[in-house]
Amino acid sequence: MPASLRRIDPAWGISIEESNPEKVCKYPACPRRSTGYEGRKMKVCARCKHVRYCSKECQREDWSEHKKKGCKDYQLVNDYGGWMEEYRGIFSWAAAEALRIHTSDDILHNVLQITATYADRIPAFLGPVPSSFYIISSRVVPLDSDSISAMLASPRDREESRQIRANGGIGRAVFSFQFLEDPFSAKTTAIFKPFKIDFNDPPTPGFAHTIDWHSLLLGTVNGKISVADLSRRIDSQPTPTGHGEQTADEADILVDGLKDIAMT
Repeated sequence: MPASLRRIDPAWGISIEESNPEKVCKYPACPRRSTGYEGRKMKVCARCKHVRYCSKECQREDWSEHKKKGCKDYQLVNDYGGWMEEYRGIFSWAAAEALRIHTSDDILHNVLQITATYADRIPAFLGPVPSSFYIISSRVVPLDSDSISAMLASPRDREESRQIRANGGIGRAVFSFQFLEDPFSAKTTAIFKPFKIDFNDPPTPGFAHTIDWHSLLLGTVNGKISVADLSRRIDSQPTPTGHGEQTADEADILVDGLKDIAMT
């Protein structure tokens, strides 16, 4: 994301910006561009509070062009919650497989942690991204493994999950979504979002969970595998044998479609 852009979260009504933006004067004809802006205090546009200038003179010269755009070109709306709801069906399947919901006594012992970045941060060689975000990795972590994971499931979540189980269901699955501004930097801005899915149906005895949920999740959400292919993969799951997991051979039907995924 260019230094003069900011992320807007419509659900929270707030903007999220980089903590240490690059110093670049917005005025195209700035006389200091060739020498740089190190050590110089930048001035911020009072209206959008994001575009920067190295001097009042540059800001004055650029004002007519900047005002014409109304600062809107320097804001990106990212609907985090809408994206998670759009892929709810896929995330539900991934949670069922990753948390082993049919063989676990309490799925709320663990959290499905998903790290993603923004589509405009993805290198062009990875091809088009079908949505606003790109999943980098996913893993299962203990609920109380760190302070962020521990905060995701409130006492109310725990109680409602117990009620679901008491009524014969499986319980509540909790996700921890982490959105990285720059996936190639160790000092990047990150946004954390919780997501929860209830499994009210009873577990299936002897259910055979797939061992390939991680690759299939990334491949589907990132546009490398179609939803139709994922559905066929789920439908082709073998009859439960009681052994708990499928073999690697049984899970490789769509693995060829994942070879283009470079960030796992």
